[in-house]
Amino acid sequence: MKRLYRSSFKGVDTERKRIASELHDELGAHWVLMSQHFNMLKSELKDEQLNNLLQMETDYHLFKDKTHQIVEFMYPKGLSNPDWVSSFESLAFQMSMGDIRVSFESHADRYPSENFLHHSYWAIQEIITNAIKHAHVSRIQISAIDEEKAFNMMVVYRATPEAKAWINNKSSSKKGYGTAIIEDRIRIIGAKQIIKAQDKVVTHTISIPYESPNS
Repeated sequence: MKRLYRSSFKGVDTERKRIASELHDELGAHWVLMSQHFNMLKSELKDEQLNNLLQMETDYHLFKDKTHQIVEFMYPKGLSNPDWVSSFESLAFQMSMGDIRVSFESHADRYPSENFLHHSYWAIQEIITNAIKHAHVSRIQISAIDEEKAFNMMVVYRATPEAKAWINNKSSSKKGYGTAIIEDRIRIIGAKQIIKAQDKVVTHTISIPYESPNS
């Protein structure tokens, strides 16, 4: 049952990658075609009709960017390279949007198995998403530290009143969808998580073994 559980997540990740790749290629092809149409019509229209066309082109640009963002979240570029540092640097860059700033630093020389990277990545991404959504923070730090018995990934942000309320409510209520995603991912790799709100800072730590506990 444990092997089936783990393989089901592997199948999900493979399918996400396939769908993201196909959407990326299709969007690229449609973008080239639509750009040609817009450019052709610009030379034929004037005044109000041209202004209407330019507005349509602006709306299409927005649609394209938003759709590209969805594709990127479906299977981030950072997961294409099985390297812990570059993957989480990409995650930090991807999650930094508008007023939100996410940074990553590594103080590690030793990293867990590459097989653990995907599950760790999705768990950390969900933790950051929850912090932005529920804690209403705009500055988030991801840190990696290698200790003797485990590799620690820490997400640190300010302990806002919303963050404290969310943490207290989460510990006393039913688990939400985001929490279930995190727990499912870390359970597969035998990791543990600890959430602490201390000295006006929230620290969410995922402690990851270097090797599979099932090996």
